[in-house]
Amino acid sequence: MNKLIIAVVVVLTAWGMVACEEAVLDQETPHLIAADNLYQDKAGFESGLYGLYALARTERSGVDKKKGKTGAYNALVVGCMMGGTDLVTSSYPRDESKFIVYWGDHLNPSNTYLRIIWEWLYKMINSANTIINRAENGEHSLTADEADYIVAEAKFFRAWAYRHLTYLYGDVPINLEESNGANIIVDWERKPVAEVYALMESDLKVAVDVLSATPINDGRIVKGAAQHYLTELYIRMGRFDDAVATGEGLIKGGNHALITERYGKYTDEPGVPYMDMFKDGNTNFSEGNTEALWVFQNQYDVEGGKGRCIMRREFISDYNKGVGLKYTVERGGRGQDRLCATNYMLNDVYDKDANGKVLDDRGSEYAWRKYFVVTEDDMSSLKVDAEVGDTLWMDTTSDFQQHEYFRVHTRKWDWTREDNVKEALNYNDHLYLRLANTYLLVAEAYHKAGDNDKAAEYINALRERAHAALITASDVDIDFILDERARELYSEGHRRYSLLRNNKWLERTQAHNVLAGPVVSERDRLYPVPQTFIDANLGNSINNNPGY
Repeated sequence: MNKLIIAVVVVLTAWGMVACEEAVLDQETPHLIAADNLYQDKAGFESGLYGLYALARTERSGVDKKKGKTGAYNALVVGCMMGGTDLVTSSYPRDESKFIVYWGDHLNPSNTYLRIIWEWLYKMINSANTIINRAENGEHSLTADEADYIVAEAKFFRAWAYRHLTYLYGDVPINLEESNGANIIVDWERKPVAEVYALMESDLKVAVDVLSATPINDGRIVKGAAQHYLTELYIRMGRFDDAVATGEGLIKGGNHALITERYGKYTDEPGVPYMDMFKDGNTNFSEGNTEALWVFQNQYDVEGGKGRCIMRREFISDYNKGVGLKYTVERGGRGQDRLCATNYMLNDVYDKDANGKVLDDRGSEYAWRKYFVVTEDDMSSLKVDAEVGDTLWMDTTSDFQQHEYFRVHTRKWDWTREDNVKEALNYNDHLYLRLANTYLLVAEAYHKAGDNDKAAEYINALRERAHAALITASDVDIDFILDERARELYSEGHRRYSLLRNNKWLERTQAHNVLAGPVVSERDRLYPVPQTFIDANLGNSINNNPGY
């Protein structure tokens, strides 16, 4: 990925949105580059594609709540996709993100975060449409093969954006054309999800047929990512045999494989294979991570912009605020507890022996921060009674409390800069999508098709890697599969989506989330369509989702 141009291209691909973007207005010389002169050759089209990658990374870099710009980090985009579930709550909900804890009136059509997410995803769709339309019109110097590849990559992103939209909002408008000042539409219609699925299937099948099996360079989408999302889509459509065939095509295709042995830069340090792929310098396919299907590229202080990530900020406890321990590189840097594990995730998901020891690498101390050892440097700020060398264990047994800053947390996002251990953001490459997720989708498809023997086979491939006890077909039901997804994909997969796909979100959130459980309702399965869109659609009345 050419990181030198990404930040510039985000502006270019946002050109021509229905709503005027402040990011465009802020540019000093917007007249120098526009779609008409950008999309003339391969370099121009690839610049546009890099803009799509930058927009996709918004999921983990956030958007500015006040200005709606991509690339800032104070909006809880990830929380809208993972929070308020059986596994994820928040000890530090802020302003309009409080709905993932308190729900009720906090979740409404005027919610700023949900408006920004809607606009972000339609910006991506419009940017993809611009690339697709202009690559297909022939008014450029691309070869036929180059045009086909660019279209396939852009269609992947269009399908990816509609995936988010349909999970979050249900029926949504379909847009297939470049939007600009000459074709403003004010009579959009929300299309049934079945129609959106059909578009997603068409786009993803093109991506599967055309995209490279291995990355052109780090961060670029591969065929396997399209196969993965097509597998998931077929499950959503009830086409379980197609899901199995597509997922197994990826798993057995020979280009990707589960990480089952230690590898990479850290094999001389204690650890487990499961966690090696999350460590800086090990995440990319080129670095030995054969499980990687998509890795978000980040880098600090590069010319033209920064790729950055909020996952540590979201998922790591603020142990300094909690008990006064110093922030360090080894401790993973500074967290803020924006999102954290429920007691169910910490106490009830992993198998344990009679003494309470977790019998699963995914629940081990290598995967979860369970304690800290006090050092001499801590003594000046320590808020608890302890001495140098003492072990401070984090409690997982008491009822969850708001502003509980000393809490067991995942170590998947440990990273900070040595020259600034208080750094708020991550600038290391981040594993976004991996093959283990596909294994679990195939297991889900087999289960729904009535073949629990095959479902257990795919689940056991992950349990064997984690040194967990193997299961049999009689153990498999949808709740077991969802628990296995929790063990394998906590803080990675979009937990809300997995629960909704299986009609389990309300039931399991009520059962296992002590904060959200008592207040969530049937209405909350879908988020409200933003009021700003409804008000601007003057040519057609838009009904919101039930209950809003």
